[in-house]
Amino acid sequence: MLSSLQGCNGFLQHQVLVDHQRKNGDGKSSSNTKKNKSKDSAVTHAVAERKRRERINGHLHTLKKLFPYLPKKDKPRVLTEAVTQLKELRKNIAQQLELSSLFIPSENDVVIVNYCDNEERTVKTTVCCEDRPALNRDISSAIQSVQGRVVKAEMATVGGRTKAEMVVVLAKANGGEKDVAQLKRALKAVVENRALGLGSSMILGRRFG
Repeated sequence: MLSSLQGCNGFLQHQVLVDHQRKNGDGKSSSNTKKNKSKDSAVTHAVAERKRRERINGHLHTLKKLFPYLPKKDKPRVLTEAVTQLKELRKNIAQQLELSSLFIPSENDVVIVNYCDNEERTVKTTVCCEDRPALNRDISSAIQSVQGRVVKAEMATVGGRTKAEMVVVLAKANGGEKDVAQLKRALKAVVENRALGLGSSMILGRRFG
């Protein structure tokens, strides 16, 4: 009986020892896994950071080529100069667009005739249509049909379309509403000329001759 109890006790002690060893072994394994993950994460971060610095240095190298007069190692000055130049470039582009937008033909045909401010005999006309060889002559004929005289003109042709803005002095004081209406009709005939496929003299002559 005593021998059996001693054997059982020895077995239990052995089992406890085995469980303890297993527990300690699992703890070490878990700890090692965490350390490995932390190490891998640090390596990944270091690689990403190195690539980021390489990209930044590459872009700085490109900027230095644009501003060779700056000290090569003065990165802040290179960035400051780049920002200044970009702002100036954007300002110049905005100014050019503002100026050129007045002379870019639209995609739609346009005929506008309005009195100029505080001018009894002066009107401003705007014509936009498809370009053609006789367009200038046709516009002149339309203005002459009301005995008008062009004192200022601006014209631009882009992509096969032309826009013309003219300041016209009419023969009569206040222009006469009939003359203004006739001028608008004549300019409209000029714009429609290409679409109708007829000569300008035929259109203008038929309507106003």
